[in-house]
Amino acid sequence: MNTPPLSRRAFGLRIAELGLAGSAVANGLPAWADMPRPLPNPVVAVPPEMRPKPGLILVSDQQLLDLRDPDKPVDISLSSTPQVATLRQLCEQAKAGHGRKIVLAFDQFFEQYRPGQKGKPRTLTPDSDAYIECLAKIGQTLRPYGLGLELSLLSPLEIGAAYAKATGESGRWVQYREGYRNPRSGRFSVSLWQQLRWTNNKGTIELARDSVQAYAFRERQVGGGRFYHVAPEQIVRLDHPLVVEEDGEGDEGQGGRRRRITVLGEGGDQARGLDRVLVVVRYRTPEMDYFSDRALPYLKGLVDRYHAAGVPLAGLYSDEVHIQQDWHYDAHHDEGQLAIRYLTPNLARRFAAKYGAEFEDFEKFLVYFAYAQHAFDPTLDARLPALHVLAPNPDGVARTALLRRRYFDLLDRTVVDLFVAAKRHAEGVFGRELEATAHATWAESPTIDFWSPGDGRPMNPMKYEYTPNFLWSNTVHQASAACDDYFRWGEFLTGGGTDHAEGGWSDRDYYGLALGCSLGITNPNRPYAYAAGWGWPAAVGERYEALQAAYGVGGHPAFQAIAEKRGRDVEVLMLYPLSLVACEERFGSWMAQYGYATYATPEVLLTRGKLTDDGAILLGGRRFTTLAILFEPLPPAGLLPLIEDFVERGGRLVWSGPPPRVDMDGTAVLDRWSRLIGAGARHFHLEGQAAAGSVVEFTDALGPVPPQTILTDFLVDQVHPIDPAEGSGATVVARVAGRPVGLHRAKGRGTVTFLGFRPRDDQSASLGHESRTWFEVLKALGAYPKSREDAPTNDNPSVVSRESPHLATRFPNGTIILAAHYRSHVESWGGGFQRDEAEDRAAIARNPLPPDAVELDERWVGGHRVTYRGRLLVAFRVDDSGRLIAFGGQATGGIRIDGREHRLADRPLDLLAFAPVPEPRRVPGGASMMIWLGNQGESEVRIPAPPGLNAPRVYQQGAEEGSAGAEVPSSVRGGVLALPGRHDFEGERLLYVVPG
Repeated sequence: MNTPPLSRRAFGLRIAELGLAGSAVANGLPAWADMPRPLPNPVVAVPPEMRPKPGLILVSDQQLLDLRDPDKPVDISLSSTPQVATLRQLCEQAKAGHGRKIVLAFDQFFEQYRPGQKGKPRTLTPDSDAYIECLAKIGQTLRPYGLGLELSLLSPLEIGAAYAKATGESGRWVQYREGYRNPRSGRFSVSLWQQLRWTNNKGTIELARDSVQAYAFRERQVGGGRFYHVAPEQIVRLDHPLVVEEDGEGDEGQGGRRRRITVLGEGGDQARGLDRVLVVVRYRTPEMDYFSDRALPYLKGLVDRYHAAGVPLAGLYSDEVHIQQDWHYDAHHDEGQLAIRYLTPNLARRFAAKYGAEFEDFEKFLVYFAYAQHAFDPTLDARLPALHVLAPNPDGVARTALLRRRYFDLLDRTVVDLFVAAKRHAEGVFGRELEATAHATWAESPTIDFWSPGDGRPMNPMKYEYTPNFLWSNTVHQASAACDDYFRWGEFLTGGGTDHAEGGWSDRDYYGLALGCSLGITNPNRPYAYAAGWGWPAAVGERYEALQAAYGVGGHPAFQAIAEKRGRDVEVLMLYPLSLVACEERFGSWMAQYGYATYATPEVLLTRGKLTDDGAILLGGRRFTTLAILFEPLPPAGLLPLIEDFVERGGRLVWSGPPPRVDMDGTAVLDRWSRLIGAGARHFHLEGQAAAGSVVEFTDALGPVPPQTILTDFLVDQVHPIDPAEGSGATVVARVAGRPVGLHRAKGRGTVTFLGFRPRDDQSASLGHESRTWFEVLKALGAYPKSREDAPTNDNPSVVSRESPHLATRFPNGTIILAAHYRSHVESWGGGFQRDEAEDRAAIARNPLPPDAVELDERWVGGHRVTYRGRLLVAFRVDDSGRLIAFGGQATGGIRIDGREHRLADRPLDLLAFAPVPEPRRVPGGASMMIWLGNQGESEVRIPAPPGLNAPRVYQQGAEEGSAGAEVPSSVRGGVLALPGRHDFEGERLLYVVPG
């Protein structure tokens, strides 16, 4: 299989999301536009994230050295179009736009456009004295301009060699490989791929093989299946010397990143009769020991060094803040497994202190991480996805998954807490909030998951469903690099975001869009996150931008203003399935890619959620009346009690997938869960049952739900037949081959529904037909109610979205947005960052876009009747009296809402939008409304005037965001603000309305 090219990150396309500016200053206005006026400057407040931030994205140490001379030209190109500038020019640009900082960071991705390190490790890293000296010199240039630096400083990838020199510590990774061992002679020979070099967005590092260890053990198959019992007390460390044979200098075809080695050993009287061996290769890496007591003092000292050197730190550029790993997605595997984990002695000690002294020698417990490594088996069992378990029973299976889950959880939590603490210290030292922009990971699931195309077809159209040709998810790669829990990294990031729709995959189930909303809603630092995308023709990007606006995770500034830069609202909260990768590492962080819910981890729900008396969850200022569990066999302690209380108060619970046997504290919870569900006899043992090809039939409360086919025999598609408990009131609502796999009952003032299978939902129809089980189940249970009883149809935005050609959303401030769906256009283009316009045009000609018309005829949505004509999307907001107070549309001249006609222009304009200035952006004497007009021409525009707006002045935006430029003619008559047209009113204009 071909590894995708390193067209991984969309820094250039994410400029608007991060507030970064290009190198060109906005065109100035005529001199008469700048005549003095009794106006504040700006007339609209510009928050920090909207201010221009010129970017210095470096690809070599030499470029940093060059920047010490503020007048030396430096290539900062973000594409094949050259872009050369001096530091002084960027300072002048930032000052002209009232910017406050310049971004300076290294990013290996852009070496494809200009000369870089050429595979050599950097010597100028942010923890080195030479680097700090360079930044102090650069800071001297910035200081007269009143500018600071947004630096990639507090990022695990940036701290390495200098830390090792100062502390004598470093990172430590271990690679493990299972093999056959002769039980009589003890002889074994195990081959694996040694890791030599990793590259990520902070450059290349070299791994140093430190030592090799071997452990002998015996395994016994459990019940003829894929589980093999290994008693931990019988795992024996082998002390005899090992021989390592190296095959060549490295695989030059992969940049010298790996080479084949064979580890040989024999003997070991203490391990006589043990016929399996686990070989562990230890590596030193130039990064921190995140579990060391010296780690936080070192980071605090580093911050203090920056402060003492006079570096004007003003922000933390935090794109991909994971620990060391490699960008290449599918090139680190032994027998198809990513068999490498971060493990220092301090991690082992921390784990042992938390979970038991037996884990002090954590290396031997890597036996329970080895997955599908039985290629040496002479039987067909070699084909099984084999896993070792702590005990030969269901409890042993659960507690082994718990071991892996605790490892990933401890790694995530320790790294995040470390850098959050360092950030807080930096904010105290520098006396300001340090905005930490961007997102945690370099890869996403399902975007960078792998399917086998088989006949050379493109993979992107397959990335919507678990099908038999599914190979592997990159989630374990993320989890091993401490970046799979995006929500936890939100404690460090300011808002955050995701690049799920990257590399040409267009997220046609809207999962990444929903996840972006969720990250914003749950972020404790700023309640807004982006969902970026790249790697497609411009015409596809236009469609995606409309969806971004509809979800409130990006899009045109006009629509962001109308929704007040918040994510959309929905009644359903789904728990993000972090435990899936711990149960079987092949699978991703998704069970279904469902776009009509908000996501949160159980930890976020427990720490930030609150229950109302009427059975709702309040989280991030939002209200959820339905809680859906996607896959949670290892719930955190406290989750089940919270769920019980939620249901008793009137909440609606839908639990899908396997029952939990133990919680994260190790407490047995199956009986408690069964009482909640009303579950009786269970008809499965170690795990669920395979049912590939079977059909789920629904009845009773779920009678309206169409049948669903089970696609595979994978873990995710196993079924869990359970009888209702006698006297519980639970009824069977779903069956597979006559076996009950769904239960439903009333409990307290709420309801509980159990679905012992994976509900599928794929609005993209990637298999040639749409699956919609999650939606139909939730709708049947009343999770998506209509706005009011007298509505003639269910006008809930989620229902409108699944039963019409339009995506419909609503927002906390009352805004409703409808957008043309973009779910059926199959990805058929290359996914590179740099686009060839001719190739893109040809791709679209072969595969035309679906219609982009938004045509509504008395459509009920969110409590309103709407008639409208336009393209791409429409947004509107009315007050309690029905007055239109905000609107946005393209190729439109007006809208009718609840029978009230709003003729806003003489003819359709390319863009017509207006919104009141939100309170946080208002300034005394400044604007009260913003208006966007695209190619107005000679058409008069008529906008409903807010009460009291009698003699306003209207100004075109000046040279900077928020400033007033030329005044434009306007009048108020009959409660309407009229803006006459003019033949030269071309292009897009932003107007500010200042009350008289």
